[in-house]
Amino acid sequence: MKRFPRATAFALVATLALTAFGAFGCTSDKGVAARVDGVAIKLSDIDSQFATMKKQSPTTFQGAEGATREQDYRARILDSLVQIQLIKAASAKAGITVSDAQINTQMKTLETQYGGKTGLDSAMKQAGVSSDQLKENLRSRMLVDALAKKVAPVPAVTDAQIADFYAKNKSMFADQAQVHARHILFTTADKATADKVLAQLKAGGDFAALAKQYSKDPGSAAKGGDLGWAAPSTYVQPFADAVTAMAKNEIRLVQSTFGWHIIQLLDSKPASDKSLDQVKDQVKQLLQQQEQSKSFQTYLDKLKKDAKIEVLDAKLKTAYDALSKTQASTTTTTK
Repeated sequence: MKRFPRATAFALVATLALTAFGAFGCTSDKGVAARVDGVAIKLSDIDSQFATMKKQSPTTFQGAEGATREQDYRARILDSLVQIQLIKAASAKAGITVSDAQINTQMKTLETQYGGKTGLDSAMKQAGVSSDQLKENLRSRMLVDALAKKVAPVPAVTDAQIADFYAKNKSMFADQAQVHARHILFTTADKATADKVLAQLKAGGDFAALAKQYSKDPGSAAKGGDLGWAAPSTYVQPFADAVTAMAKNEIRLVQSTFGWHIIQLLDSKPASDKSLDQVKDQVKQLLQQQEQSKSFQTYLDKLKKDAKIEVLDAKLKTAYDALSKTQASTTTTTK
């Protein structure tokens, strides 16, 4: 699962193919963004999701282009919600359901991945996602998976296709350069404490003990700040830049969107290639997933084309129509 120095809270939502808040079905037009075959999608749902995105990346919506980007993102959120409603309707028609027991099992899995309920609760809080919203997200994701299996079966892939793809994309399957790092996280407002702890470390202080005492990262604090082995690209950018440039055992103070990190690079490993035999199954699975994805997208496009979609908000309609036009053009080009 996602590491804390990356955009962990956002990743909690981003790991789901689509997002939803389950508030469809208004009978009046007040506060309604759109209707999909008569089922309403609330403006408040779009507002909630956009607020989360803006919180994670506020600079994206600043400046002269900020308002245009906002409408584009809101249109994309609406498009996701439209697809979810279409998927829900198609799933119901196909007799596909997701039980509360299945959702609870997935919630337990997430708790394990985040180091326990406290870790998951912390990630949800940072993402601005409630437990009910996350459960609805999981339900949507599971419906997508179940419906995709039904309408887009796993295709056959030949050895020749596998070998050809590997030859053209060999670098995709190489082991990335990796780093073994540990960190102590402080809030943005607490640089004074970060400076004090940094001085202690430079004077010979125990990194693990200080991480357990001070770190605000629930995922690594109890482990003395140890993040294990990972590719630098898995971390938020300033953190990634630091561990890429640092020498072994170097300690550095870096600021990211999460706050201040005292980072120590424990070790590093260079990138290395893998043979076709080593990755054959991986390539096969990737090719199957790509073809399934294309088939499922074609299925969704038809659902969308056949549905009655009414966008009631004027500004949103302009942005949504532009997005739909772009999507149609892209689909035609890639066929």
